Amino acid sequence: MRMNVYLTTGRKNYKYAYVAIRSLFEKNQNSEIYLYIVSEDLEEADLEYERDLARQYGHHIIILRFDEEAAARHIRFTAGEHWAVGAMSSYWIFHELLPKEVDRIIVIESDTVIVGDLAEIYGTDFEGAYAICPGPEHKPRNHRDFMEKIRGDCLTFVLSMYDVERIRRDFTLEDILNADAGIRKLTGNSMMELTFGLLFAGRIKYIPARTACIDENERYMEELGYDHIAACEKTAKIIHFSSYGDYSKPWNPVFLVPGYREWWKYAADSPYYKEYIQSQWQYYNRTREKQQQIAKNVTYRNILLCTIGFMTLLLMGLCLVSDYGWAACLTVPVIAVVSFGLSLFVRRISMAWGKDRRK
Repeated sequence: MRMNVYLTTGRKNYKYAYVAIRSLFEKNQNSEIYLYIVSEDLEEADLEYERDLARQYGHHIIILRFDEEAAARHIRFTAGEHWAVGAMSSYWIFHELLPKEVDRIIVIESDTVIVGDLAEIYGTDFEGAYAICPGPEHKPRNHRDFMEKIRGDCLTFVLSMYDVERIRRDFTLEDILNADAGIRKLTGNSMMELTFGLLFAGRIKYIPARTACIDENERYMEELGYDHIAACEKTAKIIHFSSYGDYSKPWNPVFLVPGYREWWKYAADSPYYKEYIQSQWQYYNRTREKQQQIAKNVTYRNILLCTIGFMTLLLMGLCLVSDYGWAACLTVPVIAVVSFGLSLFVRRISMAWGKDRRK
């Protein structure tokens, strides 16, 4: 069976997608995979190791070029958002990027590891739906409430499947971008899950999230609990390491989740393994430098100085307003300086006394 798979990545992070690609090929040897990698800057030479994998397993890799500059005129992110505009290429895949012979396609992402055969999901009958995806039971409550409020359905993008032929027939690219514009008015951001959840409302078919895809990050660990996530790993077909502002990923383990061990099984045999390890060091060093910089600024002395400085200006202003005269106003900074020195002296004495007590 031919299986069309969609993945988006670029030169900045394509080396981390190696795990997703290798695990996809290894776990789906009974299908002939056509992996469509949508990218704004990847060249054929960049995917030397990935093409070796494709030949080894009898699969295919096709690079589809994505114009980020053109897309940026329609897509909007909050300043500092870690997503690239290229991540929104799914808006264009149906009408402009995919070959005409592609009638359905399943989505994975580069920050995933495939742990099961996707053939059963890929062969699911759409039964008139535009998309098939894991059920909303693992979505955060605020996400489900928001979609209900705007009269849309929850759509999980990772491991979602699309009836490309039907979507091409019933929607134009302009329809998709208009749906995104509606989401942007409500949230300020572009977001694929919200856009397609609104556009395909009432025509999304759900498969059990427990047996399809499990997201692992700090938020899901807190909401679902370790036991539930560990149980889902035994039945799910894919593990997705979604993250928020902390950008926690298996190669940036700022927060450990069980599925990281599955990712590193494939990473250990990757030609990029050394770079994965070194990137952790770099990430750690950058984080430590930020912490040290904060520690230099947030000290007892600096906080005390800012507090006394603020109170000094406030009291001097009150003196002037109350007509106490310049002499009274000038005594305020003198008292402030003395208070600052006494506070540091008393703190030093108390710290020395505390050390003697511990000894």
